[in-house]
Order: sequence, then structure tokens, then C-alpha cells
Amino acid sequence: MGKVFVITLVLFSTLIFAQTQLQPIKPNIPFIPQLPTTVQESDLLGRYGSVWKIFWDGWEGTLVFQKDGKGYIEDENKSKYNLTYTILRNPQDNISGMTGPGYTGKKTNLGHRVVFFVDFANTPNNQQDDQRFDGYIFTQTLKTMKRAIAGITWWDNTPFGFYATYWYDIPG
Repeated sequence: MGKVFVITLVLFSTLIFAQTQLQPIKPNIPFIPQLPTTVQESDLLGRYGSVWKIFWDGWEGTLVFQKDGKGYIEDENKSKYNLTYTILRNPQDNISGMTGPGYTGKKTNLGHRVVFFVDFANTPNNQQDDQRFDGYIFTQTLKTMKRAIAGITWWDNTPFGFYATYWYDIPG
């Protein structure tokens, strides 16, 4: 009887320990969203455009947004690839047959989603082969030098993560 009790106690203790180890510990960090009513184009672009460092699935480059909805990515080999972008008023909008990666069906007016298409194939007359990047602008650090974008991109119908950090505004 004593052995059964000890074995039961050990198994029960192991089960409790395993449950507490498997559960993530929620940090005690106060979080109060301080979202602006809407993200303005100037928050992303500055007055004449902006330059960002971008990282996508092991690749690194410079991302340039110009005021006309165009820009480019320059990779670490100094190759430039043209892009077009759209800043969406409603982040749930459908672009080229796809909703955003954070699609919930809830309409907002934050305007913090940016979608850009990069022409890595250098075929300006064929947008069908452009690589799509679908990102969300960080709203908590929007007015600081800690501006950033995170999202996903697709290659061969497979999603990959990317992020971009603000570097500087294009001087006028």
C-alpha cells in the first residue's frame, strides 16, 4: 500500500510539474494601447520619402518609399529592384485578391497597413511576378525614431516573415 501511495504521489507531482512547465508565464507588463486615430502618410514617409532597413527570410537590404507610391529595394549586393506600394486606410482591405495577414473582419480607420510589390524579376510590364510584402506599421512608436513595420511576404506561394526599421527621411 505504501509503494502505491508513493508511486501515485510521484506521478501526480510529475503531472502537476509538467503542467506548470508547459504553460507560458504571462509577464506582468502593463499594456495600454496608445493608438492614434489614423496613421498619416507623413508618419511613414516623412516629407519627401523615407529609407528603411529591411530584413526578409535571411536577406537584408535598404527599402526606399518615395512619395509617388513607388520606390525600390537595394539588396546587400547593391542590386536595385523597383517597387510600388499602397498605404491602406482600412487595414482589412483586399489587395490583389488577398486580405491582410491579420484579417479579422473588423474594419478600422487606423491606416497602419502597407502593402508593397517588389519586381525582383526586373520585368516592369509584368506585375504578376512581383513579390508581395504585406506589413503593419508599429503604432506605439509611430512618432519616434523607433518606427518599424512587420509582416509577411510570399515566395512560390509560401509565406515568410519580414521586418523593416526606419532609418531616415529623404532630404528635400
